[in-house]
Amino acid sequence: MISARTIKSIILSVFILLSSSSYALTEDSLKQWQDTAYIQSAFNEIALKNEYRSTQKRVLKWKEPIRYEFVYHSGMKKNHLIERLFDAHLLHLQNITGHSIQPHKSHNKGKANLSIHLTPDASYSKVIKSVAGSQVKYMAQKSHCMASFNKNKNNAIIEAQVILPVDHVFSRGLLITCIVEETTQILGLPNDSDWVNPSIANDASKIELLTGLDYLLLKILYDKSLKAGAPFPQNQKTIQRVIKKLESDGEIKHASKTIKQTGLFPLIN
Repeated sequence: MISARTIKSIILSVFILLSSSSYALTEDSLKQWQDTAYIQSAFNEIALKNEYRSTQKRVLKWKEPIRYEFVYHSGMKKNHLIERLFDAHLLHLQNITGHSIQPHKSHNKGKANLSIHLTPDASYSKVIKSVAGSQVKYMAQKSHCMASFNKNKNNAIIEAQVILPVDHVFSRGLLITCIVEETTQILGLPNDSDWVNPSIANDASKIELLTGLDYLLLKILYDKSLKAGAPFPQNQKTIQRVIKKLESDGEIKHASKTIKQTGLFPLIN
């Protein structure tokens, strides 16, 4: 079993190497993300659009509890480091959203609805085809890692898959990025955007960990008043009310500080 000190040392070296300046430049210097109109525009961009297909701008979110499992391919051995990092981040997402996200236990009824697939690089394309059934051409060549989800007719997410080519993400220093971005997106924030900043959804910014803005987007999405399938433009009124409540409760002001208190942050700082 890998110790907490060893995990912290590994993560810290990767984080310092790739992102020592990017996070400080965005989170501390770009204050427009705390503006309520900007937050709503960012939510519309990340939650109501999809980078790979056109949408009807309806709200996507889970209704049933999320139960996740790890699946190893092509003879890969159990990786305690990767599993512990996923566990920490998924628990963080549960604490932010209030939505149940727990490991699937063998004695539980039914099967896991979130599968996390760990594969050697050579099997990445094959696993994408067999697990995700992606229609995007050359997905294995275009992506460092990937996630997909399925929804029902009411736009509630009912199952999801995350696929990690382990050798690749380790060699590129992308382990943390892939864990955070992919598992966060499958909660119902599927789009990427270069103007939404600071956010893990901004690929140009090279941010590895959740930001204050990401925290707010998750809080909005999983507010009980915002229902899966809520159509545009009707959902805009609900989103406005949720943002105003977050502002009055001081959530927006303290979002950056709040997000850093748990999850992967304590393992790095």
